[in-house]
Amino acid sequence: MKKIVGISAIIILILVVFHDKIIGSYINYKLSKWVEKDVTFKEFSFEYPNLINIKGLKIINSNPINYKNIFESDEINFNIDLMTYFLDELIIINNLVIEDPNFYLELVVKKNETQGNDENKEKIIIEDNIGVAKKINEKLPDKIWPQKKKDKNFLILKIFINNGTAFIKISSIKDPSKINLSSFEFSNIGNEKGFRHYKDILKIIFFDIFGREPDFKKKKILKEVYKF
Repeated sequence: MKKIVGISAIIILILVVFHDKIIGSYINYKLSKWVEKDVTFKEFSFEYPNLINIKGLKIINSNPINYKNIFESDEINFNIDLMTYFLDELIIINNLVIEDPNFYLELVVKKNETQGNDENKEKIIIEDNIGVAKKINEKLPDKIWPQKKKDKNFLILKIFINNGTAFIKISSIKDPSKINLSSFEFSNIGNEKGFRHYKDILKIIFFDIFGREPDFKKKKILKEVYKF
């Protein structure tokens, strides 16, 4: 009995002392899995029972040409309903606040020779660093994931994105763009059926970039690639 009590005390002590590292590692793993990219951050803190703070978060560009990262944010705050995490199938995040994010978009223009009607035809292909352009223009089907045990869905009641900036580099145009984005507020976002999917946020941000881009040539390329 004393041995069991002693082991339990050690486990509790580890969780108390190292809970930030344990929860931080779990959050890092889940974020990397969701975005299918490597994710890093400088600082992580968890304030019991429901507050999570992440500083210096970065989503790494897996094949960088101009930008090392796809996304950066100085600070991200979660207010999570912890009871839903342990007791319900749907995790409720009361609000998510993203401060001073940077979005990095690279578009690479490629020429591909194809055979047709007894002559070479040149086709322009545009790829981006997030894999969206290729999927849209080549009409690729959604990735089929192997069947697995049902994972918990999540729902974010409120999302705030403040003071965002987008950096855009198109390989066929010399100068990059720096665009100050709108502030955004979203409600009821997640991966639960019946609510707006979290990937829709990216589409709205793309449209904001398109609307604020002053260069006509870049605007035309963005429209062709993302089908605005």
